[in-house]
Amino acid sequence: MQVRNEVKELRLLFEVLQILDSASDLSGNLETVLEVMAEHTGMMRGVITLLDEAHGEIAIEAAYGMSAEAQSKGRYKLGEGITGKVIESGRPLVIPNVLVEPLFLNR
Repeated sequence: MQVRNEVKELRLLFEVLQILDSASDLSGNLETVLEVMAEHTGMMRGVITLLDEAHGEIAIEAAYGMSAEAQSKGRYKLGEGITGKVIESGRPLVIPNVLVEPLFLNR
């Protein structure tokens, strides 16, 4: 079973790398990357955020399973909410239940 999961993960990684390698417009292909991740993992919602270092602001660059309105609310400062904490620390966080997580800002 573990080998099968590792093969699935490698297949996903390979497909993502192919998308990014062929990208002339990285921003447009990030949504495709999220769609592929959803197909492979069953992900319901996902975002890719980028840090604007000049302004210290983090914004959603691409999203899957979110409305345009929800995406526009996805702006954070370093250290703010889950996203801001992850980017500030440079370390991932595993959030088992986002609904009971105090750092989840629901925006």
